[in-house]
Amino acid sequence: MSLGPFRLEPVFLDKVWAAPRLAGPLRPVLQAPEGTGEVWLASDRHHVTKVVEGEPAGLGLDQVVQRWPQELLGPERPGPEPGFPLLLKILSVGAWLSVQVHPDDQAARLMENEPWGKSEAWLILGAEPGAQIIMGLKPGTDREAVATAGGGLPELLARVPAAAGDVFHLPAGTVHATGPGLTIFEIQQASDVTYRFYDWDRRGDDGKPRELHQEKALQAMHAGGPGAASKPVILQEGDNACALLVDDPHFALIKAELNAPYQPFLAQPALRLLFILQGEGSLRWPGGRAGLKPGHCWCLPHGLENAEIHPDSSLRFLESVALSA
Repeated sequence: MSLGPFRLEPVFLDKVWAAPRLAGPLRPVLQAPEGTGEVWLASDRHHVTKVVEGEPAGLGLDQVVQRWPQELLGPERPGPEPGFPLLLKILSVGAWLSVQVHPDDQAARLMENEPWGKSEAWLILGAEPGAQIIMGLKPGTDREAVATAGGGLPELLARVPAAAGDVFHLPAGTVHATGPGLTIFEIQQASDVTYRFYDWDRRGDDGKPRELHQEKALQAMHAGGPGAASKPVILQEGDNACALLVDDPHFALIKAELNAPYQPFLAQPALRLLFILQGEGSLRWPGGRAGLKPGHCWCLPHGLENAEIHPDSSLRFLESVALSA
């Protein structure tokens, strides 16, 4: 069979840093259990998301990748092995996450024998007053200062205000952490390699301090900062307002608000995912049609042509585009 669009079912993960409950309008539509820290929207590894609508219904995303690698990912997909290149999440944060860093592609191959590293980006969906993230180091802080800081590391980190609508691009190697009171949409390369610098003296579910990876974190770190929110680039105005929020070598993130039919236009053809934030409508393609509702995550394969989105009224969604391995 040919591979058309398909919808993925989220996976809910409890975390020691999770807020008591997911905040905002996504809570009733996603129906996340209390204590959920991460909602995995699209993943083919670690916590595999399952297809619940579309022709591959009943299969895990990993099985879809194995059966239709070229149709899904493209005929000239680079990289040592097939694999879904993106991981999409929602974070519901009630306490500081660990201060961490992720390796870039080269470091991931050398240090972990992984096919790629982990660049990511955050869109703040909701924020309590005074919410902050850590993004980079304070001015004048170098690698040696970080290596010798010990328990004083938090004093060297750049704290950045975070408000609803802010976008933070975190290339691999950036020292970062998210603070309490935030609901975040995260797009990243499909790697879960994380090196913890510092974990606020927190204990895990087993009552023991969680493992740190300071030596590897120092190797992967790119000293720099403080960071700041990115400025969106307007792609289209009028009935359909579209903005490019993130332009990373590995992925792009677009936010769209539609009042008329819309056809994806960036980097076509390309594997992309649609996450519906608000409103309803329909996804149409030659030979098929499906409804769009808040909380839906739809995957549009690389080879899909002439797909259109038709809003019933105002429809807001995020479009995640895979650009390279």
